[in-house]
Amino acid sequence: MRIIHLLLIFCIMPALADAKEYFQQSLHYTIDVRLDDIKHELHGFETIRYKNNSPDALPFIYFHLWPNAYRETNTALGKQLTESGKLDFHFSKPKDRGYIDSLNFMVDGQSVKMEADPKHIDICKLILNKPLQPGEEITITTPFHVKIPSAKFSRLGHIDQSYQISQWYPKPAVYDNNGWNQIPYLNQGEFYSEYGTFDVTITLPKNYVVGATGDLVNGEKETEWLNEKVKATEEKNGNFTTSDLKFPASDAEMKSLHYHQENVHDFAWFADKRFHVLKGEVTLPHSKRKVTTWTMFTNAEANLWSKSIEYMNDAIYYYSLWNGDYPYNHATAVDGTLSAGAGMEYPNVTVIGTSGSAFMLEVVIVHEVGHNWFYGILGSNERTHPWMDEGLNSFNELRYVRNKYPDRKLAGSSAENGPGKIFDFAHLKQKAQYELSYLVNARRGLDQPMELPAHEFTELNYGGIVYSKSALVFDYLRAFLGNDTFDKAMQRYFEEWKFKHPAPADLRRSIEESTGKKLDWFFDDMINTTKKVDYKICHVNKTKGYPEVTIKNKGGISGPVQVNGIIDGKMRTSVWYDLSKVEGKKAVVGIPAGDYDRIVIDHPGEIPEISRKNNTYKMKGLFKKTEPLRLQFLGAVENPDRTQLFFAPIGGWNYYDKGMAGIAVYNHFFPERKFQYTFAPMYGFGSKTLTGFASVSQTFYPKTFFRNIRIGVSGRRFSTAAFPDAGISSGTYFKIDPEITFELRKKRMRSSFTQEITLREVMVDEHYKLLPDAIMNGQDQYIRIGQVTYSAKNKRKLNPYGFSITAENSQTSGSEYTKLMASASYYISYRGKKNKGLDIRVFGGKMFSEPADSRFMFGFGYPSSGMFDYTYDHLYLGRYETSGFLSQQVVQKDAGFIHQTNASFRNTSIAALNVNAAVPVKLPVSVYANTGMANNVNDVIFETGASFSIIKNICEVYFPIYQTHPATGLSYAEKIRFTLNIHLANPFDLARDFNM
Repeated sequence: MRIIHLLLIFCIMPALADAKEYFQQSLHYTIDVRLDDIKHELHGFETIRYKNNSPDALPFIYFHLWPNAYRETNTALGKQLTESGKLDFHFSKPKDRGYIDSLNFMVDGQSVKMEADPKHIDICKLILNKPLQPGEEITITTPFHVKIPSAKFSRLGHIDQSYQISQWYPKPAVYDNNGWNQIPYLNQGEFYSEYGTFDVTITLPKNYVVGATGDLVNGEKETEWLNEKVKATEEKNGNFTTSDLKFPASDAEMKSLHYHQENVHDFAWFADKRFHVLKGEVTLPHSKRKVTTWTMFTNAEANLWSKSIEYMNDAIYYYSLWNGDYPYNHATAVDGTLSAGAGMEYPNVTVIGTSGSAFMLEVVIVHEVGHNWFYGILGSNERTHPWMDEGLNSFNELRYVRNKYPDRKLAGSSAENGPGKIFDFAHLKQKAQYELSYLVNARRGLDQPMELPAHEFTELNYGGIVYSKSALVFDYLRAFLGNDTFDKAMQRYFEEWKFKHPAPADLRRSIEESTGKKLDWFFDDMINTTKKVDYKICHVNKTKGYPEVTIKNKGGISGPVQVNGIIDGKMRTSVWYDLSKVEGKKAVVGIPAGDYDRIVIDHPGEIPEISRKNNTYKMKGLFKKTEPLRLQFLGAVENPDRTQLFFAPIGGWNYYDKGMAGIAVYNHFFPERKFQYTFAPMYGFGSKTLTGFASVSQTFYPKTFFRNIRIGVSGRRFSTAAFPDAGISSGTYFKIDPEITFELRKKRMRSSFTQEITLREVMVDEHYKLLPDAIMNGQDQYIRIGQVTYSAKNKRKLNPYGFSITAENSQTSGSEYTKLMASASYYISYRGKKNKGLDIRVFGGKMFSEPADSRFMFGFGYPSSGMFDYTYDHLYLGRYETSGFLSQQVVQKDAGFIHQTNASFRNTSIAALNVNAAVPVKLPVSVYANTGMANNVNDVIFETGASFSIIKNICEVYFPIYQTHPATGLSYAEKIRFTLNIHLANPFDLARDFNM
């Protein structure tokens, strides 16, 4: 036995050595800072008492110098903004950027070496003269100077003399059990800072109103002045001059405000001479202690802020009720210039951007005040676990709105009239904003796990997963556990971890120990994976005297499910079953007997299901699993209680059909469905024949090399030209286009680089009606083309590029061939000019046999580009016209030439270069040059001209300047060309159209 004991000790000793006990460092800040509101600068001096509570000797200390994130456009902040498509900072001028300098760090009065981080200029390392031993304390001092950047980039900044001063002083990084947490400043991805005590003195002109972290130490005079402001604001009774946003002159006299706060990990302040002020008080639900609340706002949305104290008080009350009492003496919300979201939180104080409505202002105030709990008091590492901050806070925000406004609809008062009625918003409760935000990517397999570092999320997922899915899954857990049990668990978490740095395991431990439940399905699957919840009612059996419900788990998570009995539209029975304890994909559960109209899974909508279309079983009538049909004009958000069929009138025009009118019928609008169809028949009044288009597709999301596989077929039918000289009275084409597209999975979701492989077959029946004296033998020509295309695109906002290669084979009778085509494009963005740049494209093509029909071959500047669109991929107003205005429509394909030439159109090999340079003026004008060569053309072909963009990439007009091989017999007006790029592949697929 003794030997066994020794072996056990030797086995567990390494694990015990690695498992350090929890610790956190102690800091005390003293900062004196002066605002220069002429130069927009801060001049400060900082003293930090730093105590090492870790078990390790520290030879150095990392510091954050976050204002340096604004110094250059290639900082981590600049790169992230550019990657997100926000180019204001990239194109900014030096005068609008910011930085921190004039640093001279000393430790206990002795100079120390400061090393710049080799990668991030907003991080540095203080090399201590001797290691800081466990339990020892040092005093660090430094002067500093901050040039305040423009507030249009991120959180720190100013707009004229309105200041938002955040992440502004040198700050030590957190040292914890994981070591140093030195992190660059980012716009998406917030902060991790050490708790401490702050004594901050701010000196600025006397007439500035300041909202800040901490209690005013020398506040009697300032508080008296603020109370006068409150009285003047209340006397306005909501009547503000919202157009008056002028800044008054700064007072020549200065004032110094001393703020003190303990147990906070940051200090921020906001100053504006235009602020109106309101003041209130709220009694906390548990301790009955009173908290003072302040709001400060400009004229911009002053009328919306008239009830802002109510919003502050209610937020503090309910967050305290559910989680634990607010521990500080005051809370403040200020109206400020803001670029990083609708609001931004700091201890005791939050800044709110433009809201647009009183309700949105309330929601944003509630959310940002709520961050005093989830970020302020419970200081989790937001950079690595953002759901612990934004997610838990969004859940409380959701709960607040539902508690205070239980009947509120997503569209508010307009839900049942106007646009709300047209788009069927009446069934959407306020919670739908979280559900739709989550589903927009989850339905398309583009979602990410909740447990990821903040900077790894795509911008859409940062909202849809970190905020919305997190709110939904915690609402799911609350509903399953019950309010009382859930609240006790969260209050235990609060008491155990307030003013500390909890990790996901700590939250899990608090909840599981409090509830006595093992919650693997929640913490392992809901949070750490992209597995979906999807329950289906298969059958309901009543032979036992009570409904016996067979439920199938179609999703990847086996969690709790509630089954409800519905009578006359009202829920009469609700029973929860924990399916995590059930083996297999099916379970049979019973609910109390009743004369139910329907049995429904999750009637209250508390489970974040990927689809609710299979949640209902009707106890009477036919089609027990099918909801009533609803014909809906134009479109609507998905309604699980209806089988929706959308319709919309459509119309069109071309030279042969003349005016066309019809109706489009489709099953998809928002969010995306795996199976989608569109049928859009029309009648051509000129051709007196049926025209139109249709498409059907099914998308699969395999967990493989491919992100998705989309199988579809589309078709269209329109009229074409009459050729009386050839004995043709009229013509039509009917096209069928089956296609399979494989989108390759990205290594990194935030990457804008996409790759696709497309297998496609184009089948076209060109049908002609012959005149009685026609000399033609046949009436129809069949075109059959097979294509395989690999394409890659980097859709980044700055310097996007793409390339593709297509192998094409024709089985068209008499024109069999094989063709290989490749193209590449690169867009060079002009420095300092948004949406202006140089577009470069190269193209090469080779045919391995020569077809009889010249339209399948390569050429330059066709007489009618529609004639050479043999796959009928593009829409032409006059497809076969060779003269007149309609013949001047062009689609840039193959060699990319715009204007008609006299060069040969029977080339089996071709190469071309296309350059389009935007003129750096406000008008949408460009100059272009195209050059190329081919096997049957002896010279280099060249053209140049100027273009005017009516609608970029859709409708543009091209004016030639010079051509080496111009077509003869054309006037200058006849040489002008235009584009009209309209695609009918799936016009009602909004998510794809907007590249969401």
